[in-house]
Amino acid sequence: MGIPNTRDAALPLQGSSLLRPHYSALDGVRALAFGLVFLWHYGYLLPHFEGNPIGKCLGSFLDWTWVGGDVFFVVSGFLITGILYDSLTKEKYFRNFYIRRSLRIFPLFYSFWLVTILLTPILHIEWNRYVSLMALYLGNFFIAGGNLGLNSAPGLIRFHCANVPQTLLTINTEHFWSLCVEEQFYLAWPAVIWFVRSRKSLLGFCVLIICISPLFRLLWLHLQPQALSSGTLYHSTFTRLDTLLFGAGLALWLRGPSPSVRAIHRIAVMALVGGTAVLLFGVRFITVSGYPHVILNPFVATLGFTMVAVVSSGFLLLTIERDTHLTRLLQARPLVSLGRISYGMYFFHHLPWTVIATWLTRHPHKHLGPVAFLAVAIFTVTSARLSFRFIESPFLRLKSRIAPTPGAVEDPPPAALQTSST
Repeated sequence: MGIPNTRDAALPLQGSSLLRPHYSALDGVRALAFGLVFLWHYGYLLPHFEGNPIGKCLGSFLDWTWVGGDVFFVVSGFLITGILYDSLTKEKYFRNFYIRRSLRIFPLFYSFWLVTILLTPILHIEWNRYVSLMALYLGNFFIAGGNLGLNSAPGLIRFHCANVPQTLLTINTEHFWSLCVEEQFYLAWPAVIWFVRSRKSLLGFCVLIICISPLFRLLWLHLQPQALSSGTLYHSTFTRLDTLLFGAGLALWLRGPSPSVRAIHRIAVMALVGGTAVLLFGVRFITVSGYPHVILNPFVATLGFTMVAVVSSGFLLLTIERDTHLTRLLQARPLVSLGRISYGMYFFHHLPWTVIATWLTRHPHKHLGPVAFLAVAIFTVTSARLSFRFIESPFLRLKSRIAPTPGAVEDPPPAALQTSST
């Protein structure tokens, strides 16, 4: 295991015929995944029709929109693992990977923190160790303590400004927890792939962690019941690894002697239908009711997270098929356009959440909710487009110059490189 062995190191795009240099449909998947996350955070602003069957269906749908974040995890695990495994036989394995990830993620992330530092003396921004840890991609481990009142919430940046109510002066970065999880995964996973190398061993490792994860969450919940209400099970990297490794396992599986495309299609449909059935059955019959959100249901927080990954993986397999009704839909220009800026949209969308929530509490007019929903959507898309053009794109163009990885699944055709989101 410790000695490098290249016998099982696949060359780029060997394996299933589903593998190819670029998946345009994944931009559409990202757009849909972000749309779900946006509804999870702001769906409460939409009109609700109490007692109406349509309203009840809408409420039930909104309760599950958090799964958009898990779709992002599965897609990330799939693409990153494909890039890493295909690069095993190439030079500068670690250098190229970390440079490319840094050029993709850091410019926007640290531009935000740089602006925050520059504005600190002007707006009297309150810094503490927990906010600093969020800037270092470690804040997800401290969200639980903030929810329990044990420490300052790492996701809230408080500042002061004359003539503005104190309660409005908060920027919310709590959604950065998922960026922390992914960055920690990016830090460790390349080394695992490098030292193990064997595709079968790596696939076995993914299966092992996936099988252990729900038992691990169940044990954690048994020993520390507050892990549920505090958000520990949801935000911790150790409890969410199975979702990332589902995507990783798919990438490794498709690079070996995988079944035919038709058989993979059947497997994908079975994953979609079977995973959804287990989720609905578990929520309905295994646990008692009374939880404010589905995500706080003990079944969902243990086996349910794994089932969401199963459903997301089935959906991913369907989206990488060639020329189907689904892939054509996901390659529609509006979805692709939004998918390419999905990182920026995710980054910006939750920043004004506490301001919007406080403002609506003070002005509880029934028509203001939809107006606020539309305003945040416009702010999110506009900010993401400006960020992509003026902050992210100049760095993205450097990827092919200083850290090229030709043939990797992540790479789009050269003509589209300047607009890629990966």
